[in-house]
Amino acid sequence: MLQLSRVIPLVFSCISACQSQVKVIQYGGMREVLREGKTHSRVTFSEVTAHPHAFSVGALSELEGEITIFDGSVWIATTDGSTSVTSHPSAQYDSATLLTSAHVNEWAEFDLPSMPIEEAIEFAATAYSDVNTEAPFPFFIVGDASEFHLHVINGYCPIASPNIADEFKPWRLFVQYTTPITVLGFFAKGQEGVMTHNGSKVHMHGLLEIDGGISTGHLDSVDFETGAKLFLPAH
Repeated sequence: MLQLSRVIPLVFSCISACQSQVKVIQYGGMREVLREGKTHSRVTFSEVTAHPHAFSVGALSELEGEITIFDGSVWIATTDGSTSVTSHPSAQYDSATLLTSAHVNEWAEFDLPSMPIEEAIEFAATAYSDVNTEAPFPFFIVGDASEFHLHVINGYCPIASPNIADEFKPWRLFVQYTTPITVLGFFAKGQEGVMTHNGSKVHMHGLLEIDGGISTGHLDSVDFETGAKLFLPAH
């Protein structure tokens, strides 16, 4: 089982409604990076984590892999197409071409509603807090997934370039049994082609235990069992 303490050092819960909208910063855009091939470095990990409590999802420069930053801890996933490799940052990987980022000091905890993930996040943000759902905001979920699809990019986006050569195909993981997982993401209306893929309001990454270590990747979809907890910004 994934030891969540390895991923989540400390979470502050609040009983009162969320107080203000957290600023979300976007480096690069989905369309220009994934479809137009503008995959140069736009921001370094040290720049993002220079401020405390950084939470980010995105892709490495030149689309060499996925990045998940959870409370300042950077997780990187790269692949040769057949295996996924996850590590902390190194001299080889130190920057992102695509990154959605926010700094959150405190989180409010809620039960995740039993409905499709995008609807659940929007409903909870509207009904349980005063997060403005018309503006982008971060969230994370901790619980048991009943099913999820995850991939690690390998030079080309599998959504933007579905007919890529075998050596550039992403590493994929499709699970249909109970699996503990932490999901970090951003809910963003009207940001298709910038913060999210077309047809989606969310950009999500997963953190979970694979073969004794913590792995990460881009979540194409995820369904949770009852009891999952949703965290929204409190400040």
